Amino acid sequence: MLESGPAAGVIGTQSLCRRLGIKNAIAFDMGGTTAKAGVIYKGEALTTGAALIGGYDKALPVQIAMMDIFEVGTGGGSIARADDGLLRVGPQSAGAQPGPACYGQGGEEPTITDANLMLGRLSADHFLGGEMKLDVAAAKQALVKIGKPLGMNAIETADGILRIAATAMSYVVKGVTTERGLDAGDFVLVAYGGAGPLHAVDVAREIGIRNVIVPGAPGVFSAFGMLFSDLRYDYVRTHLMQLADAPFDEIEAVFKELEQNGRDAIAATSMKPHEIVVKRALDMRYVGQEHPVTVELPVRIFQKQNRTAIKRHFDNDHMQRYGTSAPNENAEIVSLRVTVAGLMRKPPQEKIKKGISRPPKSASTGTRKVWFDGHFRNTPTYRRTELLAGNTIRGPALIEEHASTTVLMPGDRMTVDDYGNLTIRVAGAK
Repeated sequence: MLESGPAAGVIGTQSLCRRLGIKNAIAFDMGGTTAKAGVIYKGEALTTGAALIGGYDKALPVQIAMMDIFEVGTGGGSIARADDGLLRVGPQSAGAQPGPACYGQGGEEPTITDANLMLGRLSADHFLGGEMKLDVAAAKQALVKIGKPLGMNAIETADGILRIAATAMSYVVKGVTTERGLDAGDFVLVAYGGAGPLHAVDVAREIGIRNVIVPGAPGVFSAFGMLFSDLRYDYVRTHLMQLADAPFDEIEAVFKELEQNGRDAIAATSMKPHEIVVKRALDMRYVGQEHPVTVELPVRIFQKQNRTAIKRHFDNDHMQRYGTSAPNENAEIVSLRVTVAGLMRKPPQEKIKKGISRPPKSASTGTRKVWFDGHFRNTPTYRRTELLAGNTIRGPALIEEHASTTVLMPGDRMTVDDYGNLTIRVAGAK
């Protein structure tokens, strides 16, 4: 119930990565109000046992197992403003009503969507597959209103808005990678949500990510992820003890009790998993510390009562998370954790028709002027539904579909894989 949409997107990313043989990926979701990111690391979606809801100045702590997701108030409807001589973007949003100025529903504040339209990244005539016409004049008027006090025209203001947005969204990616001791440059960025593909390459360049994947129907990718969810129960039991004196028989008894609770909970549902998987973890810290680190451990370590191996796992995880460890310091166990997952059968994934390197003529929808690197370029546009596996497109280019547009910057190279995903090799990543 809490963050279920973003969590489903991470689960969908995990499923996509397993199908493509990718171990490390960042799930990047940008919608109308926020941008969110989660992480797939070594094939598993990272979770956390605590989060702050509502911002750090008035946050409420929530201590429950959930996807480790970081987010900022930057989305397609985020409002730009001139504040004390500076251009700022978000976190206020125009919402669906009245929405961005270009929606023509009474909105007068410029948004990220207005900026994308002004720079040619969105088509005024083909938004939502042509179901909704966008008002370029209204977008320009709104951009001029905030740009004039800053000495900027509508184009410069729109360009500034997108640059600020890319920087802000890079923070969510850093929040789940760099701040967790992971190098974002080692990960693939999987971009979805209605606005994610519009900005994915900009964000990737900002933080040194070299590969981006845009899945099929990115606007509803979180709903797709729901179809791949498993039935999962998480249990935690506080049990403070020194590792050196840990009574393994007592620990084993607690683990077995929690595991049985999970099996009973799954059996009580109407769902029929084809397999049940159990994982164990310890919340550990060095003696004298306040905050523990969750360390996932194989069952055999407890069976062998191997304190040395447990300590080594903890030291390694502490080093990854904080950049330091203390192998010679004593450690203590704070809590015992168990995850019991009932694995559900997943829907089959269909492959698309194969083609050659050059996209078919039916995929081309012409060209339009798009702002890249300080000037407008004649940029080819393509209809995604007509692309075939093996088709390759070099940037600059736009790939349009019903609920989203994928932007390729100059020098980028995009290839369609067997399942219809757009795989982008990013040029010029920092």
